[in-house]
Amino acid sequence: MSRAFILDRWVKKDRTPSARHGVGSRWQVQWDETAPGPGNTPVKRRRKKDFARKVDAQTYADELNNAIRSGTYRPPEAGNTPFRDAAERWISTRMDVKGSTLHRYRRELDTYVLPQFGHLTVGHISRADVEGWVSALAKGTAPVAYINRDTGERVRGTLKQPLAPTMVKHVHTVASAVLTWAVDNNMIPSNPAARVKRPRITAADPVYLDHRELDALARAAEGVTGSATDRVLVLFLGYVGARIGEATALRVSDVDLTARRAFIRATWTRDPYGKRALGAPKTHERRTVPLTGFLVDELRALTAGQAADGFVFRAQRGGAIDDHNWRIRVFGPAAADAGLVHRGLTPHKLRHTAASAAIAAGADVMVVKQMLGHADAKQTLNTYSHLWPDRLDEVADAMEQARTRHLQLVPSGDEVPQKCPTPILGGESETA
Repeated sequence: MSRAFILDRWVKKDRTPSARHGVGSRWQVQWDETAPGPGNTPVKRRRKKDFARKVDAQTYADELNNAIRSGTYRPPEAGNTPFRDAAERWISTRMDVKGSTLHRYRRELDTYVLPQFGHLTVGHISRADVEGWVSALAKGTAPVAYINRDTGERVRGTLKQPLAPTMVKHVHTVASAVLTWAVDNNMIPSNPAARVKRPRITAADPVYLDHRELDALARAAEGVTGSATDRVLVLFLGYVGARIGEATALRVSDVDLTARRAFIRATWTRDPYGKRALGAPKTHERRTVPLTGFLVDELRALTAGQAADGFVFRAQRGGAIDDHNWRIRVFGPAAADAGLVHRGLTPHKLRHTAASAAIAAGADVMVVKQMLGHADAKQTLNTYSHLWPDRLDEVADAMEQARTRHLQLVPSGDEVPQKCPTPILGGESETA
C-alpha cells in the first residue's frame, strides 16, 4: 500500500482556483488499497475521504500512515459492523467453554455490555469510551437492561448500586473478548478495551474452622432439617475439600468405602440456557480424594441400600440436593446456630478448612493440590503457603547430621576418598 496524502480540491497544481472552488469539502485524503478481486487476484483501488478542515484531514492521513507502516490497516468500512452483531457472532463461536460459562457470557452481554455499546459500530468505540464505562460500572451509574419479572421483557435502566470489582472484571472481560474477535476478523486494527484499568480486587480472607467448630456446624445443619444427610455433607466439605457442586453430584458408585476413596467425576453446573445440569469438574480434571475413617462410617450409613447411580447426598424429597437452595435454607441458618455467621462462612470456604486440616496432619503441597482440584501447585501455594510450618531449623539440623555422618566415613590418614560412598542428595550421584 502507498502512503496516504492530502489533496486541496479547491486549488489546482498551478495554485489557481479549480472548478470545485468553494463547493463541498476542500480537503481530501487519498490512498491506495489492495483488495481481493476476481479469482482472489489482488486489485489496487484508490480510496478517498473528504474533510472541511485541513487539520482533520492531516490527522486522518497520519492515522492511516501509522496503520499502513505497522501492518494494522483495515478498510474504513470494516469498522462499520455493529457491536451487537459482532457480539452475537463471537458468542456463537465459543464452543470451548462450559455451558455455565456461556450462560454467564450471555447474561453479562445482555445486562451490562449491550446497553452501553450495542448501538455503536466496533470502529466507533474508543479507549476513552471503555474507560468511562468501566468507571460508571464501578460507580453504579452505567446503563443496564433488566428482565421485568412481571412481563418477562427486558427493560433498560441504570445500575442501582456499584458493581463489585470482581463483577466489573467479568463484564469488562466479555466486552474486551468481543473486540478482540473484531480485531482477529479484520474489523478494527486494535482492541480499545485492552489494558484498561479496572478497580483493584481485594481477596477475601480464608476462613479456617477448627475441629470443634466444624463439628458444631455439622450438628447445627442436622438440627435445621433433622436429617443426618446435612450433617455428613458439612463434614464431607470440611474434610475432603470438594466444591459444593462436586459433593452434591457425587453418586454411590463414586465412593469406594473399602479403599477409603471418593472419585470426583462431575459437578452441578448450568447449561447455556441457565438450567441446572451435570458437567465436568472445574478445570475438567477428575480426581481421587481420601476419606477419613469416621467419614467412611458416615457414608456407609448414608448409602446403605441405595442404587449405584443414586446420589450420595439426597434431598428429603429425593434426587440431588440443590446447592443454591441448600446454602440458603440449611447452611446459612446452621452457621447462625453454631455462632459462626460473623466469620463470613460459605460452603465453598469449607475448602480452606479441609486444606488447613490436611496440612496440619502433614500433607504436602501435591496432596493438597489433588484434594482441592487446583490446576497447578502454584495456586495451592499462593493460597496456603503460610499454613505449612517453618521447617528451616529442621532442614539445617538434618544437613548438619548428614555432614557429620559422611565425614565420619573419611579414613583417619591423609587420604581423602574421591567421593562419598552415598550421594549427598538421595537418589543421584555427584556427577548427575
